[in-house]
Amino acid sequence: MKRTGLLLALTTGLLLGACGGGSQLPVATGKASITAINAIQGSPEMNFLIEERAIGQVRYQNTTAPDSYDDLDYTFSFEVFFAGDLTLTRIASQHIDFVADQHYTILAGGTIAAPVLTVWDVPQRTFVDTDTVFQARFSHASNSLSATTIDVYFALDGVAPVLGEQVATLNIGELSDALDFEADDYVVTITTSGDPTDVLFTSRPTTLLPRTIMVVTPFDGDANDTSPLVVRGLGVLGGAVPFHDSLASSTVQFLHTAKEMNTSDVYDDAALSSQILADHAYRDLTADADIAVGNYEYFYTPAGDTTIVSLDTNFSVALGFHYRVTAVGSGGVYSTINTIMDRRSIDTAAKLLYFPSSNNFELTNLYIVEAGTSIDDQFPFRAGIVSRLPGPSLELEPGNYDVYITEFLSKVALAGPFPLNVALGDVVDMVVYDTDDPAVLDIVVYPIP
Repeated sequence: MKRTGLLLALTTGLLLGACGGGSQLPVATGKASITAINAIQGSPEMNFLIEERAIGQVRYQNTTAPDSYDDLDYTFSFEVFFAGDLTLTRIASQHIDFVADQHYTILAGGTIAAPVLTVWDVPQRTFVDTDTVFQARFSHASNSLSATTIDVYFALDGVAPVLGEQVATLNIGELSDALDFEADDYVVTITTSGDPTDVLFTSRPTTLLPRTIMVVTPFDGDANDTSPLVVRGLGVLGGAVPFHDSLASSTVQFLHTAKEMNTSDVYDDAALSSQILADHAYRDLTADADIAVGNYEYFYTPAGDTTIVSLDTNFSVALGFHYRVTAVGSGGVYSTINTIMDRRSIDTAAKLLYFPSSNNFELTNLYIVEAGTSIDDQFPFRAGIVSRLPGPSLELEPGNYDVYITEFLSKVALAGPFPLNVALGDVVDMVVYDTDDPAVLDIVVYPIP
């Protein structure tokens, strides 16, 4: 008992001494906020973390929603998933000592193999309900222009860029001071520094609302974009406003997977006087064609015969996308599947765009196995795939494979082995078709434009 009493006394004394000496733990006095911008062109969606806790995910050309934390110090990190791995890989980290009432942004640029993190910190901005202005800063996040100093002009529609009236002159990774603008329609023009005639980008007029805060940033376009530069107004509260390239449009291609509909002509008017495709045969995929924003109605007829309309379909086009109109169906019941194509290459995987068009098999399994390997002891890469239903792109690690298609709950090959060799960054456009033999499917891979 005496020894226990002595231990308690010593412990109490130590605790009192510690209290008397003052705490060494930091004390928060306020909060700061943070967002992250993904400017790594070849990145997949990246995980953004504070210490070891996830804040959110961020796609290329986008920003996370803001999060607020006590004004202490933290380490923020980015992680990505490489195809074939079981865990995420941390690619970069940044320590920040928060100051109250500041907003921090981490711009992740460079490449997945060699990320470059840039930290911006600015005072937090608030508005009152009667404010009619919005706040904009301007930055430079285009890797293809990393050696180029740019001038940014931000003006009402119809105002030409004049040297000296630029709102910012920027090198890669730089952020301008904040400026307030009255809500209106604005045009972004980017030129090489000092030469307003050397125009790198001009946007269409874009409506901007009051009491918003944004960073207007150029990024490199990728295969999903229809212009070499993409400019976005990234909201400090999340979301983005696109400033569409004045010279860019959308594109459309047509794919024929309805075997029983046979070779068709396609018109874009009910009178069948405006033919846009002739002799569109089964398995044909047309080249990209520019298409204006709007609503369209397409009419498919048997080739050379306007007395019958096999298919009547509607199609809506927004600006800046690559569309595919896919004819599907059988037995006189036909429709189209209208999709936005995901052609973007990433540095962490090969990507498979997979569309099963079969009318003979409603549920199939997809096997992707090492070349020369039997599927008898293998699990499907994807099981129970519903025919004629578009799905998300699939990711593969680099390698040499054989592809097989089987009916659901069967190991009997309907198609394959089909050789598939892929490297990091590849994008494979694969479509599965019915053949004249109702027990056999065929695999076709189309080149990416």
